[in-house]
Amino acid sequence: MGTWVGVKKQIGNWYEIDTAGNSGFISKNDVSSDMGLKVFFIDVGQGDAILIEIGKIRILIDGGEDSSLKNYLTKSHFQYLLSKEKKLHFDYVIITHFDSDHYSGLTDIINDSRFTFGTIYHNGIARFTSDKKIRPKKYNTDLGETIKTGKIQYLKTSFDNLNTLGNLKSNHGLQNNFYSFVKALETAQSQGRLVDTLRLTNKVSFPIINIPNHKFKIEVLGPVLINNNFVWFKDSSKTRNGHSVVLKLIYDDVSILFCGDMNELSEQHLLNNYKGNTVIFESDVIKASHHGSPDFGIDFLNAVKPKAAVISSGDNESYSHPSADRLGCLGKYSVSIKPVIFATELARSINRSGKIQFGMINLRSNGKDIYLAQMKEVATDVNIWDSYLVNMNTGTTKAIKLIKAKKSIKTNKSSRKSKP
Repeated sequence: MGTWVGVKKQIGNWYEIDTAGNSGFISKNDVSSDMGLKVFFIDVGQGDAILIEIGKIRILIDGGEDSSLKNYLTKSHFQYLLSKEKKLHFDYVIITHFDSDHYSGLTDIINDSRFTFGTIYHNGIARFTSDKKIRPKKYNTDLGETIKTGKIQYLKTSFDNLNTLGNLKSNHGLQNNFYSFVKALETAQSQGRLVDTLRLTNKVSFPIINIPNHKFKIEVLGPVLINNNFVWFKDSSKTRNGHSVVLKLIYDDVSILFCGDMNELSEQHLLNNYKGNTVIFESDVIKASHHGSPDFGIDFLNAVKPKAAVISSGDNESYSHPSADRLGCLGKYSVSIKPVIFATELARSINRSGKIQFGMINLRSNGKDIYLAQMKEVATDVNIWDSYLVNMNTGTTKAIKLIKAKKSIKTNKSSRKSKP
């Protein structure tokens, strides 16, 4: 589902086709102009990077920390397009928050002249150096200035767009990685490769995306601000993670919740804000927050009621993500009879020749059902994917087989290549 094919000619009920992979023959019944929803949870190690394709629209959520995302985009997913010396355009890029493992990998992509961008969205929390001698004196934290109203502490410093971000930069003291990212944004905009940079909160509506014959929308559920300030969640880490951009994607009957690096404090903050309307969090698939860390709450999972979950994590044993209790609770509080939990780290493997097989999780949907798959560690001639169908009507999941292309198949007329 959702793979591009170029039809060379028709022979009876078969099309001879070209694809980005193998060429061959495919039944007319298996071809449609509707490519459906495609979501790729890309393996970037300890970090997040998600590619969404719907119609002609391309969306990125986060970019990992290193070159993993760029390598995937340029050497795999869009290699064919770039080989034709065409620009690669992303309509929307959403940075859930400015932790290095979510945005640093985007800096080199934004600096690359082969890429163009519509709007880059963010949560509005900047990053400053931990050296108090360098940053402005009024910034009492590495996120900026905090104030206290009654018993509640708030983060006051924030930015909306490149202009207000430029004001923060002129005051000096930006964290090095964040400074490099800001310079990349300024350069891309000056070159006409970036249209705009804007902040997202639950009070901001995501642009309407029209997909013919389908209902498609992205709802912004967080961060939730109080009088345009961020509630301070104990420390800098919990605050910048907790106020991640939270998105709910809706495609006909299917919904996916993207949680960034939320923690238990911020989950409760959102639940309190939507009190009486927590049904808004209900989603068929949840991208589990903060790489499956143990900092989560049961109340939020009960509100989401997921049928399936995806975790993006890496081989960093100091974190031990995904945690055992998170894995257990994702299964326990799922509404599916046989819940499925995918993790990029668990899907990653080393084959017999010693080559790393990266653990991308592949999601496809026609608006009624969801297909989730990861590549098997050892492929056979008949089945290369560990794949599951999530049925929206029954809430059940079942393993399915996706067949690897054979060299040829026998027909009553001739020997032809099979469906790629």
